Amino acid sequence: MKTGKQLKRIYAMLLCILLITQLTACGSSNRSYEETSTESTAAYDSAMAPTEEAAMEAPIADESYKAVPEAEGAVSGSQGQTLPATNRKLIKNVNMSVETQEFNAVLSTVRNKVSTLGGYIESMNIGENGYSATDTTRYANVTARIPADQMDGFVENVETISNMISKSETVQDVTLQYVDIESHKKMLLAEQDSLLRLLEKAETIEDIITIESRLSEVRYQIESMESQLRTYDNQIDYSTVYLYITEVERLTPPEEKEIGDRISIGFWENVYKVQEGLKEFVIRVIINIPYIIVLLAVALILFILARIIIKIERRSLKKRQSVNATRHSKENQNLNNNASSYADLYHKDTEPKNLEAQNMEAQDTVETKKGNQE
Repeated sequence: MKTGKQLKRIYAMLLCILLITQLTACGSSNRSYEETSTESTAAYDSAMAPTEEAAMEAPIADESYKAVPEAEGAVSGSQGQTLPATNRKLIKNVNMSVETQEFNAVLSTVRNKVSTLGGYIESMNIGENGYSATDTTRYANVTARIPADQMDGFVENVETISNMISKSETVQDVTLQYVDIESHKKMLLAEQDSLLRLLEKAETIEDIITIESRLSEVRYQIESMESQLRTYDNQIDYSTVYLYITEVERLTPPEEKEIGDRISIGFWENVYKVQEGLKEFVIRVIINIPYIIVLLAVALILFILARIIIKIERRSLKKRQSVNATRHSKENQNLNNNASSYADLYHKDTEPKNLEAQNMEAQDTVETKKGNQE
């Protein structure tokens, strides 16, 4: 029975601590509590004294975040607090893309300027853009952290020493988030102080375990919020500049609005490109002379081999043609000989027949003449 009363007393004290810390963070001065438990009235009254003293000792709010009359540009917190425009928490980021003909000089100037302004280089990446064997340029990706009040001067300095291609700036207002986290942290700090006082007066192990469990949770939340506030402070105090530097042989001319200027710039730009193309061609030819010599030698060898093969083919073709001609002439001669032999045989066979026919014709003629005479 006694243990149950002690647990109820502890729970009642923790509930009172939560209520008191919330009211103190909001700046409320009127506190009114009603206790319905009749069994622990005396114990509760005895515990309220140190709790109220701890709550009164806890700071209500930092002077920079006290309530002020609403004004133009002021920001109101979620707990009813009002923050003047001069205390707004802003995170600024700048993205810049620039080009230069003096890459090493610009990069060295940027490093020195960041150090002079009290900032630091968060990251840097330097590489090469290898468009061709001879046309190789360098680039650098720089992430610089600059004190917020020095950022404009740094950006102007970069624009002075290089040719700016593009620039964009973003501003994130985190005032409300910052004030809410800070207010919650103050509440937890007040609760932590009250829990420590209760821990000193705890009599039983169960009371100590219960208070220490809650105290661990409060401390974990306080550390988490302090980490968030440190991150915000770093981002607010040091603006981030993302700088992309490109090395070029010729700077990009500024955009002109007049037609004549645009025509002139476009014409000379194309002339420059033609000159660069011819120069690139000559350089490539000179660089590739060893390869050209090897290719010409291979081509000459192939040409000589082709000529030799063609000559051999022509000779073999003439030889074949000569053999064929000789063979054809022999065949024709044989055919002619055979034909003459056949003709002689034919004449020998036909001559007797022709003589007989002639004799018979002669006899017929004689007989015909005799008959006519008679």
